Amino acid sequence: MAAAVLGVLISVFIAEACVRAGKWTPRVQIVRGRGLHSVGGVPVWEQSTDRHNRACVEQHPERTRIVFFGSSVTYGTDLTADEAFGKALEARLNERRPTPGFCVLNFAQPGFAFEQKYAIARAEVVRYKPALIMWEDWVEWPEYRLIGDAAYATADLRVRDDGFVGMWGVPDVINRVLFRHSRLYEYLVLAAGERMPRVPGPHGVVLFANNRLIEVPRLAQSVGAKLVMYLAPPLDQPFSETATALPEWHAILLDFAREHGIPAYPLQRELIDQDYLQLRLDPCCHFNAAGHRALVPIMERIVLGQLDGGSPGAASR
Repeated sequence: MAAAVLGVLISVFIAEACVRAGKWTPRVQIVRGRGLHSVGGVPVWEQSTDRHNRACVEQHPERTRIVFFGSSVTYGTDLTADEAFGKALEARLNERRPTPGFCVLNFAQPGFAFEQKYAIARAEVVRYKPALIMWEDWVEWPEYRLIGDAAYATADLRVRDDGFVGMWGVPDVINRVLFRHSRLYEYLVLAAGERMPRVPGPHGVVLFANNRLIEVPRLAQSVGAKLVMYLAPPLDQPFSETATALPEWHAILLDFAREHGIPAYPLQRELIDQDYLQLRLDPCCHFNAAGHRALVPIMERIVLGQLDGGSPGAASR
């Protein structure tokens, strides 16, 4: 009996060590550190601030301001600030139109969903009063919840009255202690914890667009900025295939954009002649350094075209 108990304890210890070492990771997005804090009840964080480019505005207040809000797609996962498209885009824009010139500010961060982007945008748009807001649309609807020292994309996990997620049959008091102090228990909860039904599929995307995304054009209008949406594609197949058969949520957001007169650009259509394998970092959605270089002339054309009065209808084709 004692040997069996010891064996179980050793197994639990090994499993705990494996989770803490990152050998087992749940599919749920977890954010720890990175300056994690709350803005109006919304958890936000900063992996780095080297894309913000605030110094450009401080040194050149006369320049036209272009601000980007997005997730890891726009931030540039595994890339330096010099490799991400922002600096090269600013240089090209200033080469084309040196007077008054441009400042390109990028407030994207890895893992950001709509609530994070919008919380940051509300502060930065009012601060900088940009001429153009570039809004990346990837999968924006996950919701994060601060639990202890981390933010969790709770997805369809049921959040208890005490603010924690948990396992069926585990009382709140025990659940809180285990969730705070055991990464193994945390892993088990996130992988197989209590679930609750969420609004599914396309209907949920429509609700998101009408109830939440609509706040972005209102924010742009409040400072007289023009808004552009660009839709990031999955990178698991050629751009021509993704452009021919748009992801369902792309089609919904394009309908939303047309209804509200917002220029919208599915990037797979802008990159349709490019080899997706040469531009991707992974099959999900992230571009490598070559991909970010390929985005520079596309973003340049979009920015200048929209500042010059481009047509929402043409952009949303």
